[in-house]
Amino acid sequence: MQPNSSSLAPDVHALSNEPININEPASVNYWLAALRCSELELRMAVAEVGTGAHDVGTELGRAL
Repeated sequence: MQPNSSSLAPDVHALSNEPININEPASVNYWLAALRCSELELRMAVAEVGTGAHDVGTELGRAL
């Protein structure tokens, strides 16, 4: 069985634990789509674990 490449493809941003710029609308919009979460969820996760994309994804229970 072939895995769904869109759900398993590694995200370069997440692999490098790129910081999420919560004050930049384009960055927020990118991460809302990438993490499939609401803006409130994103902001709460960043407040809890910091701005690292991998850390935020882990906090949200979303594999990137």
